[in-house]
Amino acid sequence: MLTRIVELPDNVVGFQASGTVTARDYQTVLVPELEATLQRHNKVRLLYCLGSDFDGFSGAAAWEDAKVGLKHLARFERVAVVTNVDWIRNSVKAFGFALPGEVRIFANAGLQDAKAWVSEIDAKGKLEFEFDKKRGVLILQPRGELDAVDFQRVANEIDPYVELMGKLRGVMIVAKHFPGWEDLSALAAHFRFVRDHRRKVKRLAIVSDDKLMSALPFLAKHFLVEEARHFPMKKKTEALTWLGQD
Repeated sequence: MLTRIVELPDNVVGFQASGTVTARDYQTVLVPELEATLQRHNKVRLLYCLGSDFDGFSGAAAWEDAKVGLKHLARFERVAVVTNVDWIRNSVKAFGFALPGEVRIFANAGLQDAKAWVSEIDAKGKLEFEFDKKRGVLILQPRGELDAVDFQRVANEIDPYVELMGKLRGVMIVAKHFPGWEDLSALAAHFRFVRDHRRKVKRLAIVSDDKLMSALPFLAKHFLVEEARHFPMKKKTEALTWLGQD
């Protein structure tokens, strides 16, 4: 049978296999959970644990496993397989290269390591940032469609400072244009980030030559920050100086 592994990030699905795994387990447990997660995220991560009480797959279950893999092949970002079963470990080693994402195998004793790896936030996301703690200035540079974890990474960096100091002195967004969001969960994460940090930034500088981006300070002054200005790309240094003023 298959049971869900809970308390994982929203973009991670986890399953514990025990006894004999059947096609019905895939149809009623794994597939609905996977499909629901893919409705919220463009990419998904999978934790699959086959412990000491795992006996094997039925023939139909093996076929269901293959169908799921083929259908969503390009959307698996990371797959962690936890097992001591030699034939499964060897199969993953032999065919794991076919997945575009990363695949790792862990022994049963390494379940916590597998959870940590499959759940970790990528060090380099689509939203590059630099935080100058001395001046209290955050610089954001989007490099592609934004993901939900991008906002979590930034929040993890600045929230301790905001809690201690009350607010950031300034935020500078440098972008040729607004890149959009990877999926609906990223859009929701963006709204939550803005909501949670509303009025916790003194100044906002938009550095861009894009007409749409240049209009953002007008809205920001009314709803988000005390002061907001637009600067063309060639005046990035001037924008940084303005943000650092007392």
